[in-house]
Amino acid sequence: MPEPMLKSLRAILVARASQVSVFMDRILQSCAFSWISIVLLAAAVTIVTTISFQQLPSSVDVGQISARDIKADRNYDIVDKEATEKLRDEAMSSVLPVYDFDQGLAASQAAKVREAFAQARNLMAGWVEDELSPAGKGKAERQFPEGRLKELARPVSLALGVELSPAQLSLLAKDRFSRRSEGAIVSIISREMAQPLMPEGLKQEPSELPHAIIRTSYEPGQPGEPPKEDEKEIDDIRAFRDVAKQRAGIERMNLSSMGIGDADLGRTVAALAAMMVQPNMTFNRTETATRREAAALGIKESVIMIKAGEMIVREGARYDQWHKKVLEGMRFERKGASYYLEFLGTFLLVFAFLVLPFTAVEKFFRGGRVSRSDHMLMALVGLSVLLIMRFSFTLAPAVRDALFYTMDASVLHYAVPVAGGAILIRMFLRADVSFVFAFVLAIFAGLFIETETAFVVFAMITSLAAIMAIAKADRRSHIIRAGVLVGFAGIVAVLGIRLIAIANAPVASAFSETLWCMLFAMISGLGSAIFAMIAAPVVESISGYTSDIKLLELANLNHPLLRELVVRAPGTYHHSHLVGLLAEAAATEIGANALLVRVGAYYHDIGKLKKPLYFVENAKPGENKHEKLSPNMSALIVAAHVKDGIDLAEESKIPKVIYDMIPQHHGTRLISFFFEKAKAAEDPTVQKIDPKDFRYPGPKPQTREAAILMLADVAEASVRALKEKSPTRIEQTVQRTIHDIFNETQLDECDLTLRDLDLIGTAFTRTLLGIYHARIEYAKEAENEREKQAQQRDARGDQGEDRERAQDRAGPPEGGEQGS
Repeated sequence: MPEPMLKSLRAILVARASQVSVFMDRILQSCAFSWISIVLLAAAVTIVTTISFQQLPSSVDVGQISARDIKADRNYDIVDKEATEKLRDEAMSSVLPVYDFDQGLAASQAAKVREAFAQARNLMAGWVEDELSPAGKGKAERQFPEGRLKELARPVSLALGVELSPAQLSLLAKDRFSRRSEGAIVSIISREMAQPLMPEGLKQEPSELPHAIIRTSYEPGQPGEPPKEDEKEIDDIRAFRDVAKQRAGIERMNLSSMGIGDADLGRTVAALAAMMVQPNMTFNRTETATRREAAALGIKESVIMIKAGEMIVREGARYDQWHKKVLEGMRFERKGASYYLEFLGTFLLVFAFLVLPFTAVEKFFRGGRVSRSDHMLMALVGLSVLLIMRFSFTLAPAVRDALFYTMDASVLHYAVPVAGGAILIRMFLRADVSFVFAFVLAIFAGLFIETETAFVVFAMITSLAAIMAIAKADRRSHIIRAGVLVGFAGIVAVLGIRLIAIANAPVASAFSETLWCMLFAMISGLGSAIFAMIAAPVVESISGYTSDIKLLELANLNHPLLRELVVRAPGTYHHSHLVGLLAEAAATEIGANALLVRVGAYYHDIGKLKKPLYFVENAKPGENKHEKLSPNMSALIVAAHVKDGIDLAEESKIPKVIYDMIPQHHGTRLISFFFEKAKAAEDPTVQKIDPKDFRYPGPKPQTREAAILMLADVAEASVRALKEKSPTRIEQTVQRTIHDIFNETQLDECDLTLRDLDLIGTAFTRTLLGIYHARIEYAKEAENEREKQAQQRDARGDQGEDRERAQDRAGPPEGGEQGS
């Protein structure tokens, strides 16, 4: 291609590229692009905050163990079909059965009798005396020919509706179907059927309940009027008469008072009257069913309302019928269109929060105009923080499991660097814009399915603190300082949130979880600083922008109480540190608060400062303060160190969670050494020893930490009292200690499991073996040790061996408080 042509083509391309660049600039500056960007950002935020990575189990069987925590990812309204059916069944069963009482039936039956007797008399009017056989017999002995009786049987039976036997027909025929007999039967029918009369077996037909509705029909007063009905509720339908019993009573009636002197004829008339008496009360199945269906249709569907973020089932829990119902309902609703409606609603809220606050800044704040690049920066930073939050919330349950500590996964949410975006934005933009950014981002943080309103408060407070702390930052170290200040602000927010939560729903682990929340809040502050330090150079390079406390204090060995303890009661001080080692190891093993239990061990025996020499670990060799005291007095002195310890802790302003362990680490155990001593000297004729006088006041351990402290205290004292501290004896003593305390029901009020006790025993044994490790004993040293022990036994009168034998009889000692 010739050179001139190439130059022309190059010029055309350059011109086109320039036109495209201008066109793109116009697009970027256009209002339409701004709104499209806002819509896309709102959609991205909605997806990040509402998307759920949680998969519902494909099938749920009652009794199956849940493999993970399952929370509701949004609001659900689940129809409880079983509960609805139960309510409808209850509504139907509450509708009383309906019975119809027919008052006209008596008149109808009486009319049948009159018609039958009238027909019979008409037929018999044509009969002549010559037809009677045998001839010449009296009237009472007349016998009708069989053919004549057959003439009567059919019309009479049809008219009556019942069939008469030949004997009954013959007796009535001999009486010529007299009006006297007719009147007697009509009178009996009218009298007996004047009140409701139940058919045989009616009580078992509709329901076992005695209540019922009785509807009575009345004949119309005027011709052409519809029949009238009246109904009333009957408390006990069993009060009405039964037709079978009523018929039996009629058949036994004596009709001589009605002018029927012939006994055979009277029985026949009574029998016919009994057959004509019919039940006039019937169960109306149609009306009852109609009323029950109407009652069932009046019951609305029972709905289980599940809120977003609500815990459905926790890991390790067994599915019950409610879990199955809810999870199946969630799975069914996820297949419907409700998710898309919720997504649309969240999108509209996000869109409004993206537009309105920043519009207000530009209109009502001085110098409030924000450039497009500023908007872009805030969008990218905010979306990055939201993505970090989504990632963190998804991994929170796994991190919680890795910590080997029993806590809710929501506690880990406070470690998310939610304030990092505010620090970064404030480093580059104005304070007013940063405040609006922090406000909007905190609102978005509350849209996550894992978070609640409390987390919005936490995000808001930490973000505002970050904006103020990072102001005028001119060195990288200031970012770290800002992160520390943000962490402290988060601690304040967490304390407020947790105190409100504890006040509304106190739990045993509230204090320990609060400490964890405080720790995670500090991590969140430091993490926010680290995020800002990493992101700031990136922002500068690509955009052109320039830019558990109190417990640790108590664990300090310079605390006045601990300094006094090491001077006045060195044995107790040493014992407390050994107990702290044991308790901390055990707490770590089972996921309890190791720091809390260690500090509690340091202070659990500070009451011994009042009378240190009355406790065996502080007594001088060969000296026993309890020798001249009665066992009761010795027990009182030993038990008093609990109250003395509480008093000292309150005076020194030791936190309540620490001094609560002072009485709980003894519980209500028996001071067995002095109890056995008192029992040995007991004189039943003078005084009977009451075990209550030799027990600690309690209460029993209320938390896992207090229970661990009790076990560690007794285990350390028991092993220390052993003459031979071989690995086997140490392990046996630890296991016996835990077993005895468990059998004494001292652990009934805390939530230690059998597995926890097994792990605690293992940790105790491992730690004690490290403390009392075996070493080579040389012959000369062994001989000197034996001579020294013999001298001590002679001086004490073999008291040590007696104590060890008493220990074997009475079980483990109470933390070394035997007194010598």
